[in-house]
Amino acid sequence: MRSLVLFLALLAAALLPRPAHALVVLGWHDVRDRVDDGETDVDAISVRNLAMQLDWLRAHGYVPVSAEAVRNARAGRGTLPDKAVLLTFAGGHRSAYTHVLPLLRAFDYPALVAVPTARVGLPAGASVRHADGTLRTGDYLGSAELKAMQASGLVEFASQGHELATPIAATPQGDLLPAATARRWAGGYESERDYRERLRRDLATSADLIERATGRRPQAVIWPAGGGSGVARSIAESLGMPLVLGTEGRSGTGDVRFAGRMRLDDEVMRAARLVAYENPGANDLAYELRRDIRLDGMRAVWLSLDDVAGADASATSRTVDALVERVRSIRPTHVFLKALSDGNDDGRPDAAYFPSRHLPLRADLFAHVASRLTRRAGVQVFAWLPAGQGSPAAEVVEELAIAAPIAGLVFGGPDATAGEAGSAGGTSLLESRAEQWRPDLVTIRAVSVPAGGGAAFASGLAALASNHDFVAALLPRDDRGSRGVVDRIVADVARAPDGLDRTLFVIDAGDGTRALSAAELEAQTRRVIANGGRHVAYAKDDPLKDHPPLDPARAAISARAFPYLER
Repeated sequence: MRSLVLFLALLAAALLPRPAHALVVLGWHDVRDRVDDGETDVDAISVRNLAMQLDWLRAHGYVPVSAEAVRNARAGRGTLPDKAVLLTFAGGHRSAYTHVLPLLRAFDYPALVAVPTARVGLPAGASVRHADGTLRTGDYLGSAELKAMQASGLVEFASQGHELATPIAATPQGDLLPAATARRWAGGYESERDYRERLRRDLATSADLIERATGRRPQAVIWPAGGGSGVARSIAESLGMPLVLGTEGRSGTGDVRFAGRMRLDDEVMRAARLVAYENPGANDLAYELRRDIRLDGMRAVWLSLDDVAGADASATSRTVDALVERVRSIRPTHVFLKALSDGNDDGRPDAAYFPSRHLPLRADLFAHVASRLTRRAGVQVFAWLPAGQGSPAAEVVEELAIAAPIAGLVFGGPDATAGEAGSAGGTSLLESRAEQWRPDLVTIRAVSVPAGGGAAFASGLAALASNHDFVAALLPRDDRGSRGVVDRIVADVARAPDGLDRTLFVIDAGDGTRALSAAELEAQTRRVIANGGRHVAYAKDDPLKDHPPLDPARAAISARAFPYLER
């Protein structure tokens, strides 16, 4: 099957109720006469495949709507038809004029075309840096094409910022991150004030240039890869662009996808573009629009940066490389990465792995490791934080969200104190502060389940899940001496409403002194799944000690192969 990438906080979307007037937002980039197998530019789709997808949409009752109709529906000035779809084309490629516009005319379909204005008028074959850090040549729209497309009556232009599509250096290690969410690193981090001013200036410049070229000021933004922060969204809205489409969070579940829904009833419309990659065909589109994304399983690994930070930069770099390659080999969908250090094991964080005004910096590693894991291993990275009495201050969690490309937050974990693991509250303020910078974060609350407490845990699951997207059930040891404990807990959870949808079962892999055997790790994972569990993790992985051993770790937790990894 050809591949599609889902740019969406996938598991959060799986939990959203489907509204009466849902909108499917489909996205493409460059369109070419032909896309060969092995094509290095994964953004491209062939004219033939795009035409077949548009024809499939028409044959199956989907109704393309304009961006103006979406804005009106959001404002209560109308409703969208059943099976409404918004067609979007991003990147400013000249093919939007040469290949897409003729198709829009043939089908009489409206579309939203997003333009990074720094690329307008570049000569054919010009090289630009893409979100994955690579330089690629391209052919981009000029002012004459923009005017002609505007005159067609079928195209509305959206901003992609002026230079926001070009990633920026955002860590001391030189990682390139999305310019709309990251603070620039140039011997020191860009201040929040400078970040806000950079975004405002960039978006305003883009809007001015689009208005100058087309005679109409843009009323929509499509964030380049990586999405935009809540702050960025507010700035866009203040500049007259109320329709803000994100590309937040790539699914790590295997085949890259083209699916999802967005709600129009949120206070701020949370819209995700669902973007095609690697030249998908109509059958791929049909599959993705029909499948139930709630059935997608999470396969997660817990990692601690305490095991990574070395005595010097060279040793740390080698360890990070080894960690990333290990995760790439294991192939989970998610990594829960410990963000704070507790050097004296008293249950309270005493240092951070990201810049903080409130905690000492042990090593500036979190954003670097998270970026490498996302790009190289194709996983979603969640920040793992203590909960209960050891919870960090809200300001610290906000600093983490500013600093690092995270898709979610995990409160509590396998090294939690008893009091922390049993406490369910006290995280809403932390989440709200983080979501100012990382909208639509998925949140997980970790709770220890005693050997005989499966029924009690299941009975309290609804209360726990009311404040979080998922609950991580930290399972008790279940080895040859206590066979059946995991089976009973999963069976108890299965009887709770939506229990299997909302519960991540976490297997205790132990440590060097009490490690779970390789055979038992794989057996427990298989028993969780055999009993109906959809989401499974193990805790925790130690890359320096090869714990658990790579092959059984892969056998226990691997998802399907990732087609969209850094090349």
